[in-house]
Amino acid sequence: MILTRTSMNIESDIFRQLPCAPGVYLFYGHNRLPLYVGKSIRLRDRVRDHFQRAHHHHKTMRMVEQIQHIEWEETAGDLGAQLREAQLVKSLLPIMNRQLRKQRNLTTWHWPEEAIKPQLLSGTALNQPVTGAFYGLYRNASAAKKALRTLAETHRLCPRVLGLEAGKGRCFGSQIGKCLGACFGNETMGAHTQRAQSALQPLQVNTWPWPGRIVIRESPPAHKAVAWHVVNQWCYLGSVGSLAEAKELGSSDVSFDIDSYRILQRFLRHPDQYGVSIMPL
Repeated sequence: MILTRTSMNIESDIFRQLPCAPGVYLFYGHNRLPLYVGKSIRLRDRVRDHFQRAHHHHKTMRMVEQIQHIEWEETAGDLGAQLREAQLVKSLLPIMNRQLRKQRNLTTWHWPEEAIKPQLLSGTALNQPVTGAFYGLYRNASAAKKALRTLAETHRLCPRVLGLEAGKGRCFGSQIGKCLGACFGNETMGAHTQRAQSALQPLQVNTWPWPGRIVIRESPPAHKAVAWHVVNQWCYLGSVGSLAEAKELGSSDVSFDIDSYRILQRFLRHPDQYGVSIMPL
C-alpha cells in the first residue's frame, strides 16, 4: 500500500498522481487539520468530483477552499477501502465526516437465556461471546429504548414486563388494549417471551461463527492487487500484504464498531461477488 502526500498548488498535478484504483483519500487543512476522509473504487475520479462539484455546492466549496494537502492510500478493492475509511474516520475525527465519526455510546439489547426481558448493554459486550442473543445496534440508549417501545406497541407486548415502564401490576397499555396482559397474568410469561423474541428476530445481531480470528483475502477480478484483512468478533484489526503477515497480526485493543460490522455483513454475505475468501487463523 502506498501513501502519497502532495501540495494543493497545482490541481492538475494532483489528478495526474492519483491512481484510477480503489482506496481512501484524506483532505487536510491548515496545520494538518483533518478535513475529510473518503473512499472510492476509482480514486482519481472521486477526488476530481469534489473539485468539480464545488462550483455548484456551497458546502463542498467551503471544504475545497480549506484543502492544503491530500493523502491517499491504495487498497486491493472496495472492501479494504470501506474498512480503512471507517477506521481512519474514527481515529482522525475529520470535521466534515459527521456520519461516520466515532460513536462512544453504541448500545444493544441482550436477552439472556431463561430471562423474561432483555437488558440494555454497551456495545463493548459484543466483543466477547456470551449466552443468549443480541438484538439491534443503536447509536445511544435513547434510540435503543425508542426502538423497543415501538416494537412493543406494534406487537402488543407489555412495556412493564420488558422493563420500559416502572411500577407493578397492570400497565396502562393493558387497560386500553395495547398489551395482551402479561403484566397481570392474562398472558403467560413464556408466551410473552416467545412473542417478544419473535418480534426482535429481524434485529438479531449475527454471532461470530468462527472460533477466533479470520483473514479475508481480497482479490477482485478487476484488479491485480491482493490484500489480507484480519478480523475478530466483527472487529477489524488491520490489513496486510501476505498471509504470513496476517498470521502475525494479533488482536489489539479494538472495540466493536457498528460500521465495520455492517460492511463485513454485506461483503461476506456474497463473497464470490466481491472477490473475497475467508480463512480461519
